[in-house]
This record gives sequence, structure tokens and C-alpha cells, in this order.
Amino acid sequence: MSKKRTKYTSTFKTKLVLELLQNKSTLVQIASKHNILSQNLQNWKKTFLANAEIAMEPSKAVKEYKEELIKSQKQNERLTTLVGKVTVEKEWLAKKLKSLGLSNCKQLVELKLSSPHMPCFSSVG
Repeated sequence: MSKKRTKYTSTFKTKLVLELLQNKSTLVQIASKHNILSQNLQNWKKTFLANAEIAMEPSKAVKEYKEELIKSQKQNERLTTLVGKVTVEKEWLAKKLKSLGLSNCKQLVELKLSSPHMPCFSSVG
């Protein structure tokens, strides 16, 4: 039976890498203290150092992220409004169609078939 892989949080990884960079303990000591593989800690250190410049220039990355977030929120609001409008229209049309009766529905279908460029239900009301 294989051992389940443990997933570590970025906070945990950062804490251990910072502990390693402070040179208070060796890589092997920190790894054994936290019961992790020393290779994992070494990889986390490499990743941390490779991406350190991002931490020094957060304004651009954060600004782009916030702009994208605002754009997505506006699009979400627009789509939510559109879905609500279409739902109301659909429900209104369904009620109106039921209230017309069979003969009126038949007339609408015949009218639509005889004039294909006329939008269906546009003058129902």
C-alpha cells in the first residue's frame, strides 16, 4: 500500500525556507525536525530564491491582478443581470402563451410561418 502524498501550504514552506536562510540550523536539521525530505526543502529554497524578485516588485503584479479581478467582477455583474432579464422574459412569455388559449397560439404560429422575418412574440402583449 502506497503512502499518501502530503501537501504543504505555502506558508509552511516559506517559514522553513526563511528558517534555513537565517543559518540557525542546517538543511538536514530543519528537514528532520519537521519530518520532511531534505530534497523537498532544497527545492522550496530554489523556488523561493528564483521568485524573490517578484516580492520586490509587487506593485505591477498586484495592480494587474486587481485590474483583472475588477474586470471579471464587472463581467460577472453584467452576465448576472442578463441572466435575470432573460429569465424574467422567459417566464413572462410562458405565462402569456398559456393565457392566450389554443386558438390564439395557433394564429401566432401560422403568422410566424407566413412571415419568417417577423420576430415571434414581439407584438404579443
